[in-house]
Parts: sequence; structure tokens; C-alpha cells
Amino acid sequence: MQIISLILFQVFIFVGLIVVLRRIMTKNVTDATRHLEELNHDYTKKEQEINRQLQEAQKKSQNILKEAQEEAEKLKAQIIKESESERDKILNQARAQSDTVIQQAEKSRQALISELEERIEREAVNKACELMQATLPEQFKQDAHLHWVEELLENGFSQLEHLQFPQGIQEIKITSAFPLTEGQRKNLSKKLKNVLGYEVVLKEEVEPKVVAGLIITIGSLVLDGSLKNKIQEKTKSA
Repeated sequence: MQIISLILFQVFIFVGLIVVLRRIMTKNVTDATRHLEELNHDYTKKEQEINRQLQEAQKKSQNILKEAQEEAEKLKAQIIKESESERDKILNQARAQSDTVIQQAEKSRQALISELEERIEREAVNKACELMQATLPEQFKQDAHLHWVEELLENGFSQLEHLQFPQGIQEIKITSAFPLTEGQRKNLSKKLKNVLGYEVVLKEEVEPKVVAGLIITIGSLVLDGSLKNKIQEKTKSA
């Protein structure tokens, strides 16, 4: 009987232990399940937060990319505009430089043409004087010479009356196609004295290339009454 009682007692204790263990295990499982659910809930919230942040980051990234593209387009348009402006500026400068070069070339051409024309006229006059000197009769040249000298003595000194001459001129050069006569020399000295206010020495030089007439050199002033000068004047006015 005692054995049965002992067995029953042990069974009762075992059943009690099982019940207690079951309760403990159930509680632990429940706690663990609740904890897992909380962890799962937290994980879900964090995942949602991460997804939201990721979406916001993607949105910001798209906005930044869009702004960068717009800024790049603006910069590109500005660079193109500045490049076109600089191109136009360079082209205008090149055109201006080209026009300047063309104008300078045209001026040089005109100057060269004028120089050639003057040289041709001068050489033509010299050649004409040489031909007259070589071909005209001596008496004809003397008569022409006398005519030019008389005309110069008569009318050529009026233009000198209003000119200022350097002080201290003591000698005046006279270049003549033929030697001066004594009368021409005295008349010329008198005319020069009236102009200068004092007497001067005449330095005479005979130059047949003058053909006819004479040239008076007073310092830097030249009074040309030669036939050669008359021909040159007629050539320029023609």
C-alpha cells in the first residue's frame, strides 16, 4: 500500500513538474514569440524607414541630376553664345585688320604710282630739256634766256617782298643758262638789295641744262625762273 502511495506521489510530483515545466516553456515560448514579433515589427518599421529614405535619396538624386543637367545646358548655351560672340569679335577684328591692310596697300600703291608719275614727269622734263639743249639753235636759246630773265626781273621779285629771310645772308647763288650781262647783274643786285635791305654777293653758276632763264637761291628759298621749271609747271597743270 505504501508502495502504491509512493508511486502515486511520484506520479503526482512528475505530473506537477510536467505542468510547471509546460507553463515555464509556454511562457518562454510566448515571450520569445512576442520578442520575435517585436523584432519583426521593428525590422519592418526600419525597413520602411530605410525604403522611405532611399526613395527620398533617389528623389534628391534625380533633382540634383536634373538641376545639374539644366545648369550644364545653361552653361553650354552661355559658352556657345560667348564663343559665337568671340568668333564674331575675331572676325570683325580680322575684317578690320584686312581692311586696314588693304587701305595701307592701296595708299602704298597710290604713293608708288604718284612717285612713279612724278619720276616719269621729272625724267620727261629732264629729257625734254636735254633735247632742247641739244637741238635748239644757240641764238634761239639765248633769246629765250633773255626773255625769261627779263620777266623774272620784272615780275618775279614781288612775291619776295612779304617773306621773312634768315638774318646774316651775305651770299646768294644764281644759277643761269648763260652768263649774266653786266646790266642783268646790276639789276639783279638792286632787286635783291630792295628785298633784303642790304647788299649781298652774287655767286654765279652757269648750267646749260637750265636751257633758259635763271634760278635764285636765297638760303632755303628758291626762286626758279628757268624754262625747265616752266615746263614742269605746265606738265603738272595739264
